[in-house]
Amino acid sequence: MYRPITDQEKLFQVAAACQEAILAQRQREARQGYGLDDYTEGRIVGAASLARNIMRVLSGGQPDAAALRGRSRKTAGR
Repeated sequence: MYRPITDQEKLFQVAAACQEAILAQRQREARQGYGLDDYTEGRIVGAASLARNIMRVLSGGQPDAAALRGRSRKTAGR
C-alpha cells in the first residue's frame, strides 16, 4: 500500500543525503588526498559545498553567498 511521505521525512532524507556528500569529501581528504582526478575531485568538493549550503538553509541559516557564485571564501575578496 502506498503511504505518502511527510514533509518531515523528506527533510530527514535531504539531510541524510547531504551528510553522505560531506562525509565522502572528508573520506577523500583523509584516505586518498587530491591531485589524481580533477573531474571526480571537483564533483566531490562541489557536492559537499552544495550539501553544506543546503544544511545551512535547513537549520535556518543563510547559505554561503561566495560558494553559491562558485568561488571559495578564500578567493571571494579578490
